[in-house]
Amino acid sequence: MKKALLAASLLLATNIHAQPLEDLMVHPDQLVAGKRLDEYANTWWQWTYTMPQEISPVRDITGKYCHVGQQGDVWFLAGGYGASKIKRRCEVPAGKHIFFPVINMAYWPRYEGSTTCESVKRSAALNNDELLSIEVELDSMKALNPSGTRLASRECFDLLGLVPREYNPPVVYPAATDGYWVMLKPLSKGTHVLRFNDMYNRDKGVFSKMAQDIEYELVVK
Repeated sequence: MKKALLAASLLLATNIHAQPLEDLMVHPDQLVAGKRLDEYANTWWQWTYTMPQEISPVRDITGKYCHVGQQGDVWFLAGGYGASKIKRRCEVPAGKHIFFPVINMAYWPRYEGSTTCESVKRSAALNNDELLSIEVELDSMKALNPSGTRLASRECFDLLGLVPREYNPPVVYPAATDGYWVMLKPLSKGTHVLRFNDMYNRDKGVFSKMAQDIEYELVVK
């Protein structure tokens, strides 16, 4: 009897102290520095086109270039292009929110005038309508409802809108994204382990079976 009471007490204590990852996540309806999370998703895609491919944080497989192009109150983390299994180490300044795609799609026109905003929004949604699995974990805390992190562009955007005008970038509009995105509140100083993985299961189409398996060692200084 005493053993049963002890086991029950330990289980209760564990449940009391267990913290779901949602406690450290910004709700999709909340603002960060005056911006909606879907606006950050748009900006994340623009950010990926502000640097040469050889120092792109998305193409980087070690985390060496995770600092490239960072600015403002929110620090962007990358997944990978296409099906990816990547482990990175990244130093993050203290006090920064951290925003990343668990899995997502983006569409834009092949040439000017070839499509509409509503069309690229629909295309970006197709794979995300057929999500097979999704998990997000930070320091052994798991998101209880990771599928509740889906965001889609409310407004379309110019994919190259953050490239300095001095380079005369073409206008790539309309672009739109749809997917599962997480905004973490600023983390405590020290080392944290972030993992996220997921998979689409659409019958056919571009990246219809894409899977992501990403791990970060985040060193907050």
